[in-house]
Amino acid sequence: MVESKAIVEQIMEFNKILDDLENIEVHLEDEDKDILLLCALPRSFESFKDTMLYGKKALSPWKMFKRL
Repeated sequence: MVESKAIVEQIMEFNKILDDLENIEVHLEDEDKDILLLCALPRSFESFKDTMLYGKKALSPWKMFKRL
């Protein structure tokens, strides 16, 4: 993701890509979507990434952002 874009725009773009994948019948588990989202976040979200990767196992960025 690009640092200069708003995070909401980037999440919406990420969701569109996931929708496109589903339209061509590519199935991704929520855990896979979590990792893809974390990897796609810009460098300014390093602390957030670390928290999500090494924090409580119950946290899921996919569940937090899929409503945007």
